[in-house]
Amino acid sequence: MRYSTYRSIYENNTEMNSTDQRRSVWGNSLKLQVLGDRLVNVLTGLLRQDLLMKFALVFMLVISCFTIVGNVFAGTVSSMKQEQRIVVERGDTLWSIAQQNKPADMKTVVYIEGIKQSNGLDDSGIRAGDVLTLPTY
Repeated sequence: MRYSTYRSIYENNTEMNSTDQRRSVWGNSLKLQVLGDRLVNVLTGLLRQDLLMKFALVFMLVISCFTIVGNVFAGTVSSMKQEQRIVVERGDTLWSIAQQNKPADMKTVVYIEGIKQSNGLDDSGIRAGDVLTLPTY
């Protein structure tokens, strides 16, 4: 028979330890879950801000690249179709030749570059009697 004031060291402690352990494990797992949720929320907020900034930067870079590439290739001389030949007369310059023969919607400077490229000229120096090949666009 057991007395009400008597506690067995072995029986009650093991029961209490297992119950306490279950409670502490359950409590710790809830604490860990709450901490994990808070951590996830903080990281998600930071990532959203970082991703938004990264997306904005990438978008601006792409737009800048398209703008630069568009400006560089807007007036290229690579779209030549056929050629026309003329003989340089006295008093002619590349500017006057370009103004007379360029398409209406093309800049004179771009057409002069096309003439230079077609004829292998390094500078704008031409002389009377030279035969120039004019690009046609």
